[in-house]
Amino acid sequence: MNSKNLELCRSLAPRLGWERAAPTASRPLRAPGVPLAPLRRALRRAERPQIIVNDSARVPLLELAAVLGDLWEHARERPILVATGTHAEDLGRMRDRLGGLPCELHVASDAESHGALGSGSEWRLDRRVLEADLVVAFGSVEPHYFAGWAGAHKTATIGVAARETIAANHEHALSLDSRPLALDGNPVFEGLRQLLDGLESGRRLLAVNHVLDGAGRPLAVGVGTWRGALQRVLPAAERRFVAPREEPVDVLVTCPEGPLAQSLYQADKAIKNHEAVIKSGGDVVIWSEELDAAGSDRFLTLLRGAPDHAAALAEVERAGYVLGDHKAVRLRALEARGVRIHVAAPALDPEVLAGTGIAHYASLEAALAAVRAPSGRGLVVEDAGVLVSALRT
Repeated sequence: MNSKNLELCRSLAPRLGWERAAPTASRPLRAPGVPLAPLRRALRRAERPQIIVNDSARVPLLELAAVLGDLWEHARERPILVATGTHAEDLGRMRDRLGGLPCELHVASDAESHGALGSGSEWRLDRRVLEADLVVAFGSVEPHYFAGWAGAHKTATIGVAARETIAANHEHALSLDSRPLALDGNPVFEGLRQLLDGLESGRRLLAVNHVLDGAGRPLAVGVGTWRGALQRVLPAAERRFVAPREEPVDVLVTCPEGPLAQSLYQADKAIKNHEAVIKSGGDVVIWSEELDAAGSDRFLTLLRGAPDHAAALAEVERAGYVLGDHKAVRLRALEARGVRIHVAAPALDPEVLAGTGIAHYASLEAALAAVRAPSGRGLVVEDAGVLVSALRT
């Protein structure tokens, strides 16, 4: 990954001391493989096994099709379930990704395809999961901007939950305690833990976690209980995805890439992942030549109708939480610290942000000219929707 954004910032704002952060992808001398023998044994012993994998929103394990082809033969050749969460997915594309193996999509909005997790429970999961006596869930472990960490524990819960269950969990993202890298004390993760406890009470759950480089090659693999499989790979995930810092910065330039660079609604993750290192009273710039849409009318409507954090919270309480509302609320919470948000996106129509209080600029040069710090520390973050910046404690 080149450093052209760093050099650009240094040339446009030379009085700031600029540094750069980017995900690392140092591979071990011998890439780890998925230990298949214990998974085969578990699948053979099960009467109603169910394998679950992530949808195409995440980079897949490079050898996923081969691994699943091996395991599927021991899983009574049952279709693989694709954990879509609330995402739309193409069945043919997923079948190709899985090497032609039969697969089925979870559909969060299909009420008939879900059942209660337990007697009297309001949580609803895909019936194919509830009817299984063994669930084998695959997951890519990477930071999640409000759930702490993604992985197989999220594949097996939110990935296969009914829309109302997902919304109930995601509403906790309104809390400032819901943040990347945080597990204990994070209300979103605590909700996932309750779902997992309920899931494990009626069946066995095996997690297959992997930390991947950008091409899908494994840097670490963990298999076992969801807790154990997550803990085994977290050190590798932290090396790959976390950029520690000693001190906060005055100006942060976030550079989202891929799908996260296509709309402000998605690029917001590139702020959430790094807001812990921004000084109160500092400035954040989202810089993308690709960003050309807002991505959500509800997101813009909430920003326009709620000029500050208290007003945003009050509006959500009045109207009821809708999936995604936490994004606008948390932007207003960042602004409550005196942080100003700038969007440098030449492809975006300036009228899109009219009335939101978020400034639009046609160039990075114009955005940096508007920041308040004439000197101090600046940080450029590449692939900012994947990486997380964290202050050392």
